[in-house]
Amino acid sequence: MADPPRPDDPHFGEVQRRFVLLLHDFLGQLSAPLGGVALERARRLAALYDTPWAAEHLQRVHTTDGRAFVDYVFPPLYTEDLLADYVRNARALREALARPLVLEPIPTYLHLPLAQLGEIEFVHRFYAESGCGMLLDVAHAWLSARYAGVGPREFVAALPLDRIVELHVAGTEPDRDLGGPWIGAAAPDREMLNLALYAAERAPGLRAVTFDAFSTALTVETLHAGVRAIRDAFALPP
Repeated sequence: MADPPRPDDPHFGEVQRRFVLLLHDFLGQLSAPLGGVALERARRLAALYDTPWAAEHLQRVHTTDGRAFVDYVFPPLYTEDLLADYVRNARALREALARPLVLEPIPTYLHLPLAQLGEIEFVHRFYAESGCGMLLDVAHAWLSARYAGVGPREFVAALPLDRIVELHVAGTEPDRDLGGPWIGAAAPDREMLNLALYAAERAPGLRAVTFDAFSTALTVETLHAGVRAIRDAFALPP
């Protein structure tokens, strides 16, 4: 959850009693310095949800000069200076929230001829230097592997799986602009579920598995199908 419920929401209390609420995607850009307003909002949401940990993305949503919005799943250039920014800001956010912080890598679908670290090296160093946990979006990893020409299991095996606290699992859909698969409001197929199980078996700190399909195109039928598929794959009770 990223946004607070309306003050007159008649269902929030019951939802909060029945489910663990996880604060996620509430800042937008961890690469930029954290302002007082953003931090205060984050504190309020964390307290309202009583979230056991907070989660954000390793992403850029605004260009460095602040003049352009580049989408919430735009991969950054994995440079030394950006790594230092992420580490510094993640430590500050974790301290401000006074609870664990987990970060979710974004799928790398652009490969530019510029000097930068590889995604695997970048995330290893980020988690080691920041002390944060990892939110592994399995579809993100599958997409990064595909667009890098690497096998999905080989890619996942190279990640710091001991840092995983939460898994996101969902399917993909064809994207006309990319000319290939991309994040979609779809239930995970067997390949994605098997990849999720592969990661989970190697993640001793795993505490949650979430069906992650964030889109206005998400239907009730797809929501139910996604949750059922994950529960069945992980042998969880209904």
